[in-house]
Amino acid sequence: MLPKPILDIHTHLGKIFRAHPRLSARGLLRKMDSLGIDMAVVLAIENPEETDYYFPTESVLRATRKYRDRLIPFCNVDPRRGHPKTFDPYPIIERYVARGCRGFGEELAGLFVDDERLQRIYRAVAELGIPILLHLDGYRNIDDVGLPRFERMIREHKRTIFIAHGPHWWAEISGDVKPEDVNRYPKGPVKPGGKVEYLLQKYPNVYGDLSAGSGLNALQRDPEHAKGFLERNRRKLLFGTDIIWETQEIKTLEFLEKLELDENVYRDILYRNAEKLLKL
Repeated sequence: MLPKPILDIHTHLGKIFRAHPRLSARGLLRKMDSLGIDMAVVLAIENPEETDYYFPTESVLRATRKYRDRLIPFCNVDPRRGHPKTFDPYPIIERYVARGCRGFGEELAGLFVDDERLQRIYRAVAELGIPILLHLDGYRNIDDVGLPRFERMIREHKRTIFIAHGPHWWAEISGDVKPEDVNRYPKGPVKPGGKVEYLLQKYPNVYGDLSAGSGLNALQRDPEHAKGFLERNRRKLLFGTDIIWETQEIKTLEFLEKLELDENVYRDILYRNAEKLLKL
C-alpha cells in the first residue's frame, strides 16, 4: 500500500476534447477517491495548440472554489496576447495568484521554449514565487534534441521553478533520442546519457512531472532503470495523472507500487516535493 497523502500535480476539468465527456469538479473528486488521491492541481488551458476547447483560469477558479481543501488551481496566460513587444503578463498572473492560484500551467504555447514572450512569463512567475508546469513536444515549447534551449532557460532563469512534462521531455530520459521521438513514446531499454536526469541533477530549479502516457512510458519501458531513476531523483519528481475524463484508465500508481520503493522515496514523489513547491 502506498503511503498517504497523495497529491496529483496534473489534472484537468471541463470538456477540452471532442472525444471525451466533460469532467466536473465532483467527477474529478470521485475519480481521485477511486484512485486514493487526496489532493490535485487543476490546470488551466488557454493555448490553442493542445486541445479542442479551452478551460481558462476563470473557469478553474470558479470550478474549484468550493473544494480548495482538495483542488488546487493553477493559472494560465497565453504569451501571444496583445502587442508582441509590449505585452506584460505579470499583472494578470499577479491577480490570479491573489485569488488563490498556486502555480502556472499547463503552458502549451506553440513557440520555441526560449521565445522572449515565454521568458516574460518565466520572469513573472519567479517574481511571484510560483512554479510553471510546461509541456514539451514537437509543437509546444519546442526544442532541439538534447533540450539545449530549455537548459539555457533553466540556467538563465535561476529563480524560476520549472516543472517539465510531455513527450519530448520524457523521451530525453534515454541517451539515444532521435528527432522523431519528440512526438512519441519511445520503447526499449533506457540508454545512458539521458538529458532528463542530467538536468534534474544539475539544476535545483527543474522538476519532472510523471503524469500521462509520456511519464508512465518513460518508466515502463525499462522498469529496472525506473527504480534507480526514481530513487536517485526522489526530490525532483512529482506524481501526476493528467486526468481528463472520469472513466479514464490511470495506471501510474499501480506501476509505482510494484517497484517496492522505500517509503520515504514514495512520500517525496507522491506529496512532499509538491508540498514544498506549492507552499502548502
